[in-house]
This record gives sequence, structure tokens and C-alpha cells, in this order.
Amino acid sequence: MTCKRCTHGSCKRFGYFGKRRIQRWRCNSCKATFCEPHAKVGTHYIDPETAAKALSLMLEGMSIRAISRFTGLHKGTILSLLETAGDRCAKLWDAYMRGLRTQFVQADEIWTFVGCHQRRLKPDAPAEWGDQYVWFALDSVTKMVLSYHVGRREGANAQAFIKDLSERIEGRFQLTTDGLRWYVPAVDEHLGGNVDYAQLIKLYSSHDVTGPEWYGATSRVTGTIPSIQNGRPDPRYISTSHIERSNLTLRCQLRRFTRLTNAHSRKLENLKHAVTLYMCWYNLCRVHQTLRMTPAMAAGISSHIWDLGELIA
Repeated sequence: MTCKRCTHGSCKRFGYFGKRRIQRWRCNSCKATFCEPHAKVGTHYIDPETAAKALSLMLEGMSIRAISRFTGLHKGTILSLLETAGDRCAKLWDAYMRGLRTQFVQADEIWTFVGCHQRRLKPDAPAEWGDQYVWFALDSVTKMVLSYHVGRREGANAQAFIKDLSERIEGRFQLTTDGLRWYVPAVDEHLGGNVDYAQLIKLYSSHDVTGPEWYGATSRVTGTIPSIQNGRPDPRYISTSHIERSNLTLRCQLRRFTRLTNAHSRKLENLKHAVTLYMCWYNLCRVHQTLRMTPAMAAGISSHIWDLGELIA
């Protein structure tokens, strides 16, 4: 072992330190003590392979407690690692998702909640608790997520989402959303005449009460009505099928989006970090079955399949 201070080659073992019993060394020349260099992820003294494995399990639908049992990492360590990965992926997202060109874009919102359901909120509950939505836009051709936003289903978040989308896409494109009324003023303000915009309004049947009582009443889509709001959108591509299928992928990949479980988010920041990590992983790491490549490769912004270690590094 070589001393870090005087680069002398004569060192001896000098006990252990820390919970993991890391070997300490002492230099026979300058009497300095040190340990062997350890690879870490951010401020976490975790093996990068173990960190990538924990995040990979999270992206494959496992809960935090299940990952803790499987890897031996503490729950707090996993959540702290998620925060570090989320911050790094946010910077990566802003660097890569700029100047995009597309033809057909579909946008939608997917529901989740933080802390508890909106109808079960208590008067003294934190302000961030209750229903939350992930707003995101998908390229129908490359299946790449172009923009996303986490927030409640209200006008201010619709404005923030469409504004972010307008800053990432160049050129004219066709946009399709559902019938949410807040989309119309947001698109008019931030996209204006640069988009051919249509809404697809769905018609639902009455509640189906033939199922078991514990499952609850459900409705079925019986038809759709396209409504042109701006420009001249092609009627053949007024659809939200791709974004609806992407909603299913998100619910399957992140445990905190699975319905009827207790694996929901307890903090809004953890939800945002998990969504940011998922969006970067989906675009850069996950091979799309119909494309046989990642969406980023199909869009021409990446030349290879990223691994998770590269993503968080």
C-alpha cells in the first residue's frame, strides 16, 4: 500500500473503522493514517454496481422495502440514493431533451397520490398530500417522452407543462390531448400558431355494477369525438392510444404507481425523483419492443443503449 501523503511504499495495517469495518492503514514514514480509495455514487459510499442494482429493481416494479430485503441496503439509504439519482437525471434531461423535432405528439396525465387519497385528507395534513398527476408528452413515432411535469390537475400545472413542452420542441407538429379544458388556453399561449392541435373527447357508458362490491363501479369508453382547436390536424393521427399504452408501462415499472397497494409516495419530492429517473431510463436505457432500440436512438439523440450505471454517473 502506498501512502497518500508522502507516497512512501512502506505501510502497515492499522485497525478498522466504521460500521462496515473498513481497513485502516498507517505509513511507517510520515505516520499518516488512511484507507483504500472506495468507489462511491455522489456522497454515498456504495458500490456503484450495488447502487445500479437497487435502482434497477426499483424501475422493474419492486417496492422500497422489497429492495431493502433483497440487497441488504437500508430503506433510508435507498431513498437517499433515489434523490441523488433523480438530481443527476434532471440535469441529464435538461441537457439532452432540447431542440427536438417531431411530427405527432400525444399528451396525457396519469393519476397517483402522495400520503393519502384526496378524499381522506385531514385538516392538518401537509399541503403536498393528496392527488397528484404526472403530465407527459410522447412522440408517436419514436415513442420518446418529450416533456413531463408533476403536479395537481389544475390550470397552473397545465400552463407549466405546455410551456416546458414548447421550449423543447422546434418546428411545427400535431398535438393530441384528452378533453381537459385547461389544455386549450395553455396551448394558445405557449404554442400559438406553431401547432396543429386537436382534443379527443371520450364518451363513457354508465357504471358497470355487475362486478363484486369490493371492486367498485367502472365505466367503459363507448366512443370518441375529435375536436379541432387550432390549425389543421390530420384526422388520421388524432389519437391518444400511444400515450395511454405508455401510462400502463409507467404503472407497471414503478411500484408507487400500482393501484390498491401501500407502496405509494410519502413525499412529493420522492415522487418527482422517481419520475425523473424513470423518464431518463425509459428514453435512454429501455429497449422498446416495437422499435428494437431505445426511443432516444430512434430519435437520433443517442447512438447506443445506456446502462443504469452510466445514467447515474
